[in-house]
Amino acid sequence: MKMTIIVPTDFSSNAKYAAEYACELAESKDYGIHLLHSYTTSSVLDEGAEEPNDPTLKADESIQELKDELLQRHPGLSITFECSRSLIIDKLTELSSNNNYGMIIMGASGESQHKPIYYGSTTLAVAAKSEIPVLVIPNKPTQLDNTHVALLTNFKPEELDTLKAYMKWIANVDELTLIHVFKDSNKKQNVDDTLNSWAFNIREMVGIGQVNSISEQVHSDDESLDTVPEVVNNLIDQVNPSIILVTPSRKTFFERLFKSSVSKAIALELNKPAFFEKV
Repeated sequence: MKMTIIVPTDFSSNAKYAAEYACELAESKDYGIHLLHSYTTSSVLDEGAEEPNDPTLKADESIQELKDELLQRHPGLSITFECSRSLIIDKLTELSSNNNYGMIIMGASGESQHKPIYYGSTTLAVAAKSEIPVLVIPNKPTQLDNTHVALLTNFKPEELDTLKAYMKWIANVDELTLIHVFKDSNKKQNVDDTLNSWAFNIREMVGIGQVNSISEQVHSDDESLDTVPEVVNNLIDQVNPSIILVTPSRKTFFERLFKSSVSKAIALELNKPAFFEKV
């Protein structure tokens, strides 16, 4: 059976960026696309409708229009769609347990939240509950690019599972950069030795090309300053990967990357696609 990607949409620009990315991936891998919308107050009533029970629903027309628009650019794709009365998180959790679907691709935020991902957002809630991988796309046009992958590493065996899942559903890894941040209580030489050994093991995996590694020491003991997420964010900017891989145990940490920084009162934005491995 052909693998199908679930693409949630609220018809916002951000959701359309994710849908376009999903279609490019589907074309490259011969996957299907399933567009999903959960009714909201703004999407239920058409201009000529006077009550929610009116058979003419704005969302039903919008999702058909979105399908037609995507097929104009990607005529060979198999695209299905549905509108649901369930909450989007509940519906995606339900569908993720169905063997017909292999992955969810969604925007970082939707029409109701024109800002970076924050803890408690729909996107992070879906990533936390989904039984299939979730690929989060930045709130901007993003081309399919798998040439350079970054992995936040803490030297855990599950990181190998995340790499394998990424290669199974998306692509082999031409270039991989391992990113590790450590506290100043650790000796840098010991950390670098461990990181180099971990990189050596990963090089032995089939489908992995060049493996780089980078580590950075955090010099503050005050965790309220969110210094570790800030350092990771800076390293991601420095490495400039095409996509970031996040293992299940790192999801909580990843959420901290997209909270407001207490120390500098800044918000860290998702500028690269992020692949969340299933729980």
